[in-house]
Amino acid sequence: MRIALVNVQYHEGNNVFPPLGLLYVAGALREAGHELRVLDGDPTRRDLTSSVVDFRPELIGLSFLTMTFDRARDLAAELKRRLPEALLLGGGAHATVDPEGTLADTVLDAVAVGEGERTAVELAAALASGAPLERVAGVVTRAGRGPERETVEDLDSLPFPARDLLGHAPYLRPPGLIRGWASSGIASMLASRGCPFRCSYCGSHRQLGRDVRIRSVDDVLAELDLLVQRDGIRGMYWVDDVFTHDRAWTLAFCEALARRPYRLRWGCQSRVSAVDEQLLRAMRRAGCVQIDFGVESGSKEVLRSMHKGIEPMQVEEAFSLTRRLGLRTGASFILGSPGESEQDIEATAALADRIRPDWTVFFYSTPYPGTDLWKKERHSPQAAAWPAYGEQWNNRVSRDPFPGSHLPGPDLVAWRSRLQNRHFRRNYMRARNLPFILRLARTLPRPEVRGAIAQAALGSGRLDDVVEAAFASWRGE
Repeated sequence: MRIALVNVQYHEGNNVFPPLGLLYVAGALREAGHELRVLDGDPTRRDLTSSVVDFRPELIGLSFLTMTFDRARDLAAELKRRLPEALLLGGGAHATVDPEGTLADTVLDAVAVGEGERTAVELAAALASGAPLERVAGVVTRAGRGPERETVEDLDSLPFPARDLLGHAPYLRPPGLIRGWASSGIASMLASRGCPFRCSYCGSHRQLGRDVRIRSVDDVLAELDLLVQRDGIRGMYWVDDVFTHDRAWTLAFCEALARRPYRLRWGCQSRVSAVDEQLLRAMRRAGCVQIDFGVESGSKEVLRSMHKGIEPMQVEEAFSLTRRLGLRTGASFILGSPGESEQDIEATAALADRIRPDWTVFFYSTPYPGTDLWKKERHSPQAAAWPAYGEQWNNRVSRDPFPGSHLPGPDLVAWRSRLQNRHFRRNYMRARNLPFILRLARTLPRPEVRGAIAQAALGSGRLDDVVEAAFASWRGE
């Protein structure tokens, strides 16, 4: 069967991550004998329809987030018009948490809920045989809902992401995937799935579960070996929710990676409560250069309301230790949480100044469907007045953040611009980032880049927005 898989991409910043989830699904479908075409792009900037239509697929899978729902909806409508016989399947985070709403608001024929590898293979088999799709586990149609799809317990049983079907080279271009580190040849990987924590703003567990499942060290190294030999990668960014969750596994992996004949620079995401000196030393010996921590707030009260499970003192200790051992740090913060006051934001600003991250980013609190925050806010007057799913739901670039805190929207925007600009020099203007600065300077003669810079500067007042607009325009994606 001919199957087209499309990731409805959004533009945010200058780091473009490949759609690993979709590439895992592509790998499983290819292993089952299907003919695949995989596309990744923003349909408002690139014509994806013609590439799909030319392939004449019998099944089309669209993966999208809440912030790209409107783009996916419009793309699906055009594909249905031009390929009426093809079955349109939706998937990804948004479709998983709101399958019935997704079907009601689009022309999609079905939605895949949760991890998609086995669901996609079984759905394709049902489609080929004429069996009712609503009987497939993990599938929702207008005719009914199939049984719940269990998570994949043995991650080693899955084929590697089919990066070759998409073309891996565009994702290896500078500035790279390690935030604030200008480099090329950096890929992304998953070593585990699932997150046991209960942060109110996160819905990761709805798609990947709360039980953490980890690939074997041998399986992870086999994929790394392939990427080094085939694609010449020089670095890696681990997109696991908490890379260091299993301390014993992390130590074993670092020991094995340190013995490899190649040397990779890599970064990962973790929690301040999930690192210690022995672990950090092992990670550095294995090539780790940066750890990104979700700090979120400098206010004890706000952290408790988020169910974050950490204290500001833990944040300071983890950042001090990480920096002392020679590792770069990244920190993310959230502004505008329910009940947050201006004094709480001042505490966040003070904490960010004290811990001195190498890379700092501030997000807006946004009640994404599937999160505890959404359960709390969905029936509020603010939610009723909030725009339909789409770009407005981008918690980083939104010009009109969700009004959940005590602060008016314009005040929150002003706070974020002020804080992001305060950390601009540390984020970008450092000696080690000279290659990044030079690459940015090379983009400036292009008229489209200058236009994007002017629009960004007038729109947000954030220096980082100007830099990211330049790179996004330069990439042309």
